[in-house]
Amino acid sequence: MKKYILIPIMCLLFIQGKSQVDANNKPIDIKYRRSSLHTILVENDKFPYRDTVLNAYYNAPFPEKYNNQMLPEKSFNPSLYANMALVKDNDYPNMINNYLTQNKIASKLVSKWFNRQPDGSFNMDLVSERGAYNATEMEALIAQKSARGVSALKDAGEELIGNTFVVVSRFNFVSNAYAAAAVNVGATVAIDNLVSNDLLRMGLHFAKNLITEKAAEGYSVWCTSYLYKLTWNDSISSIFYNDYWMDKKHLDLAKKTKFEHNNLFKLEYVGTENSTSLITFSLKESRTAERYVSLATVRSVDKVYAKLQKKYDVFKTKTPLYTGFPITAKIGMKEGVEKGDKYEVLEQVVNDKGLTKYVRKGVISVDGKLIWDNRYNAAEQLEAKAKTDNNSISLDRTTFNGGQNYYPGMLIRQIK
Repeated sequence: MKKYILIPIMCLLFIQGKSQVDANNKPIDIKYRRSSLHTILVENDKFPYRDTVLNAYYNAPFPEKYNNQMLPEKSFNPSLYANMALVKDNDYPNMINNYLTQNKIASKLVSKWFNRQPDGSFNMDLVSERGAYNATEMEALIAQKSARGVSALKDAGEELIGNTFVVVSRFNFVSNAYAAAAVNVGATVAIDNLVSNDLLRMGLHFAKNLITEKAAEGYSVWCTSYLYKLTWNDSISSIFYNDYWMDKKHLDLAKKTKFEHNNLFKLEYVGTENSTSLITFSLKESRTAERYVSLATVRSVDKVYAKLQKKYDVFKTKTPLYTGFPITAKIGMKEGVEKGDKYEVLEQVVNDKGLTKYVRKGVISVDGKLIWDNRYNAAEQLEAKAKTDNNSISLDRTTFNGGQNYYPGMLIRQIK
């Protein structure tokens, strides 16, 4: 019979009266094991407001549901990776794959996980910090190659290293006039073919022209993102710890050189999603233009992340409950939360082999009337609205329905 124990922080939160405030009524910073993320931009200099879009992307807040696994390489010119192995221009999946492979991005992500030093040595400091492991003990277990050490390292691999992702994004900035013109043509044909009354037909054409003229103002920011996952399994883990690992006390030039020339680490392609944010008015004043282009850029990125999370289970994040009654969590429109969305409530446990498991304790659904608008710059917009609307409600969390006996620190994950 398997034995399970609650992870200590869960017990601590439960003992504290199922509350998420300390003695000074300040929110407790719940620690949980997040997936890790590195983002890369595909450079493009063929659209208007390019600098505004790029600056907005580079300065956007890092997604707080992920650990920051950013490398120095933040963008690349796709043309440098075309015409290689019969890759054509605009064949972005293959250009991206060439870039990732040629620049050994997977190996660099592993180096960052184990805090690789110029002398080639590794340590467990980052793994320990993010996973609540004892770094000194884990390094000793690596040296001993004991069964207990294998188990602990397996848990860290599955919980942390194996949940490392790369999102490669590219942007396009398109005038709404193109779409409006197409709609205008279609609407004209439909009205002429379906409406026989001359007066009604004239009125519909007039209304159509007003609508399409307004729609033609402004632009759309398009974002296409490609999702990759670092491959980490028992075989790769074993090779890394046996053939490449060394600490400061056991430097080995051969191991250092071997790691630097390895082809072991890979990024596997998961999938692609697209999103768009509309700017539905003329951008004639430069300051206004930059403000709204920046807003649309950041929100298009948030949208595409939310779509990737909903479509691909492996990329779905876990979020701690903020309160158990009412059931709330610090996620909202930025994460694509919608009325009726369902989430499983998980309790984090450790089995008798020392491996972390997640046990489902129930299912909750989003209360459509209490969804937090945490999109980029939403707080500023809500504040402006509150000045003119006395009934405006400012939320700082999303409320869920269903079940009881939940407590802060339990994790929720969206289900289909």
